[in-house]
Amino acid sequence: MGQTDTEAIVQIEQTRRRLDSELEELATYLPPTTARVKRSAAILAGAWAGVVLLAFVLRKRRRHAETRRLRAIEERLERMELRLRR
Repeated sequence: MGQTDTEAIVQIEQTRRRLDSELEELATYLPPTTARVKRSAAILAGAWAGVVLLAFVLRKRRRHAETRRLRAIEERLERMELRLRR
């Protein structure tokens, strides 16, 4: 406790410099981790968009195939009706 104001200020400044240097050292480890997280998020977003697009295309294709099948059945029925009328 028997410190003067000047000694206390010097200690505070030394502690502040030490903490700043330690934080700077820790910050060097963060960017690669942050970059990996961003890259992973971008990959997941891209994969999700791909899955959604694929599901949309497959659903559209299935509906189109069902429509084609129904049209084919209607055409066959029309031909049969024409045959029966003759």
